[in-house]
Amino acid sequence: MAGRAMAGLASWWLIVGVSGSIGCRPANGGSAERGDIAISHAAVSVSPAGAPAPAFLRMTNSGSAADTLVHVESPDADSVMLHAMVAGRMQPLPSLAVPAGAQIRLRPGSYHLMMEGVHRTLAVGDTVTLVFRFAAAGAVAVRTPVLRYSEAVDE
Repeated sequence: MAGRAMAGLASWWLIVGVSGSIGCRPANGGSAERGDIAISHAAVSVSPAGAPAPAFLRMTNSGSAADTLVHVESPDADSVMLHAMVAGRMQPLPSLAVPAGAQIRLRPGSYHLMMEGVHRTLAVGDTVTLVFRFAAAGAVAVRTPVLRYSEAVDE
């Protein structure tokens, strides 16, 4: 099913909208940590230049205080937007709380990132840099592999 999703953007959006149980494959993703915040299982799906590229990952807060993701950026795209799926539609979020002792998964059908205005074609084997800015932990930069959609997420 995921392989057919790449056949057309419309099909991909349908897959994203209904696949709440999909998550990142641990063996394939990028990771980094700073303070109590860890980013793991980070992966970006292949994308032609200029098209949106979805990114999926896990954020873990091992501390005793909550933190908040306030911004994500990448030198490989014009912008990186944090989205949530609400009533089957993507809605931008200005920030995302990461409670103490919690893990939040960014995956299709739930919270996820969309790299907008990607500067180059993203092909399997490439890497992109995602920089996550947290209110307390500060910046966490993650070298993130580009994978086929079916490899970036589990079914």
